[in-house]
Amino acid sequence: MRKIFLIVTLALALASAASTEEKEEKIPEEVVEEIKASDDKAADDDDDVRGYGYYNVVHGDNSGEHGYRPANYAPSKIGYGGGGYDSSYEGGYGGEGSIGGGYGGEGSYGGGYGGGYGATRPPPRPDSEYDFPKPKPPPKCNCKDIIEQIDDLDEKIIKSLLDLEIKADSIQGDVAAIHKETEKVAFVSSQTQLVANAVDNQLSIVRQNLTIIQSDVDELTQFQQNIPDKTYLTEALFGLKCSYGRKEKRGDDRVYASCEDPNIKKTGSYWIKANFYKPVKVICMLDYGGRWMVIQNRFDGSVDFYRSWREYKYGFGNNEGGEYWLGLERIHQFTKNGAAQLLIVLEDFEKNITYAKYDLFSVSDENDQYKILKLKGFLGGAGDSFEAEGMRFSTYDYDNDKFDQNCAAITHGAWWYKSCGDSNLNGLYLNGPTLEKTGIYWNSFRGYNYSLKKTRMMIRHRDGPGY
Repeated sequence: MRKIFLIVTLALALASAASTEEKEEKIPEEVVEEIKASDDKAADDDDDVRGYGYYNVVHGDNSGEHGYRPANYAPSKIGYGGGGYDSSYEGGYGGEGSIGGGYGGEGSYGGGYGGGYGATRPPPRPDSEYDFPKPKPPPKCNCKDIIEQIDDLDEKIIKSLLDLEIKADSIQGDVAAIHKETEKVAFVSSQTQLVANAVDNQLSIVRQNLTIIQSDVDELTQFQQNIPDKTYLTEALFGLKCSYGRKEKRGDDRVYASCEDPNIKKTGSYWIKANFYKPVKVICMLDYGGRWMVIQNRFDGSVDFYRSWREYKYGFGNNEGGEYWLGLERIHQFTKNGAAQLLIVLEDFEKNITYAKYDLFSVSDENDQYKILKLKGFLGGAGDSFEAEGMRFSTYDYDNDKFDQNCAAITHGAWWYKSCGDSNLNGLYLNGPTLEKTGIYWNSFRGYNYSLKKTRMMIRHRDGPGY
């Protein structure tokens, strides 16, 4: 049975071989020529199947040291069967539709040609050891949405440009309005400057005129001081009358150097030259342990002491034994050397008499508003209510005190006020107690609300013969 099977198998093999030989066709001559020509033609860059790279991938880098193409290399469209390179390769392959070649023995090249043109490219190259990354496909483009977004963006840009134009027009209008206002301000400023310059010119002219007027006033004042006043003439006529009427009174019209003159023997009114511009009639007192010149005398209210600056400067009243004020200018002339004493005698309506004495007393000139330069060395039972050193003289028309109001007008007097002061010996003549701070008061004696009956202010030189 086994033998019958072997015989049948062998017969089938022989029949198959004979059938194959019958189907073999002769390779066309032009194909052979193309194959030969392809041996001398380099492979295209994009046809890597026919390049060496593909061969090396399939068969390894065994092209030899000369680097020529192996015998089983074929064009892309022609099948080519290669022989075996070693005993490990048996035969080759041909193109699609080709008739395959054969195989080679060990250590030999063998092979044959396969006929026909392939319909497609060679099979894909086998995978290499390195896994090259595949490129990612490009993202799909939704062109319609992009176009709509671009249209929306164009519309927004156009709207923004229109808004900017509107704002630019508005800003330009505001700038024009500001420019107009600036021109107006510049015009007003220029006019103001012109007015200011004109005012400055007028003020300069006024200052010049005031300087001229002040010079004329000073000349008139000096001239007036040299003119005998009513009191001087009255007293001069009275002296003449007395000299002719009563011969025993001869010598009463004599002008003395001062009340400290030793030729004055008793208290009375005398013509005193002192260092005044002209002689003046004053009361000389010899009743208080020395010789004193009375500069203020009050005892019955017969003379009004609420007077102007000018009258207090030159003096007023009845110097022939009556109420009077000697004058600030004469007081300054007498005390300007700084060596005078001041004695103040006070009396109330109850006949209480007291005094206040100052060892140093000095008054400046009118340029300094007759400020008290020195007032030191107090002594006396009346108490010190005349803390006026450094104070300037004030009247109702010439306010020089340190109060925010005019103390002379408030107290109806004239004095060296500090803040309306503790004394007001030139106030209104009232009868004792008062409701207001307007009378003749000395605070440390009877208080603000008591108007004194008599006051007498006297001065003398500290180093004189009457000291």
